[in-house]
Amino acid sequence: MSYKVLGKYLSDLNRSFIKHSEVKLSKYNITLNMWRCMMLIDNNKNCNLKDIAKLLNVDSAIVTRNIKKLELLNYVTKVKRDDDNRFFSLCLTDSGLDILKSINDYQDSWYDKILEGFNKKESDELISLMKKLCDNI
Repeated sequence: MSYKVLGKYLSDLNRSFIKHSEVKLSKYNITLNMWRCMMLIDNNKNCNLKDIAKLLNVDSAIVTRNIKKLELLNYVTKVKRDDDNRFFSLCLTDSGLDILKSINDYQDSWYDKILEGFNKKESDELISLMKKLCDNI
């Protein structure tokens, strides 16, 4: 019976997150997946399309489309690798970095809201348990 309640809570949480996120993301003409790509590029220097697809656990064609859109918006650029000109790394442009910071600051307000009343130990434990749930998928 508890799995039904867990499913409801996870669904409510996800729906709230998406609703909150879309407000800010639409201002920059990006989707939730495009924002996730930008965060991964920022956190994984010299990554490529395959790296992003693997980290997001999605098909590389989806990432390719998202990166192409981010390039057109001038948020991401491809840089040829010094060691092999056949491959390139993904980097955020200055504009992409500014936008990512703005979005992340906005998202912090949602996290602050949902973690209100949690102490550090409880929020760390919640994150650990959520990771454990995802690892079991």
